Amino acid sequence: MGQVKQWMFDKEHEDDLKDFLSQLMDRSELEGAIEGITKFLLDKGFNSLSDKQKYVLENFAENYASDHECERCGNGNVAELTDHIYISENSLCPMCEYDREKFMRD
Repeated sequence: MGQVKQWMFDKEHEDDLKDFLSQLMDRSELEGAIEGITKFLLDKGFNSLSDKQKYVLENFAENYASDHECERCGNGNVAELTDHIYISENSLCPMCEYDREKFMRD
């Protein structure tokens, strides 16, 4: 993969992680070290984090995702980390919820 393409991929992942953590922060679902690192991230940016802080956030996101699996597709339709927040509330990912609602209307 070229350098520019890798940079774009990394930037997209960082933005997804930042949005995910920001939404959890808004919902008061973070506490302890995760909350502190997230506040630092939102204030100073991803590049200001140490490798250990990045690892802690990545590990938290992976665990959150594995704990919130769509009952219908098993996360096959999940496109973003924030979809796992939706799953935590609805048991379905946004795509499967859309399909369910469409089926019920038809």
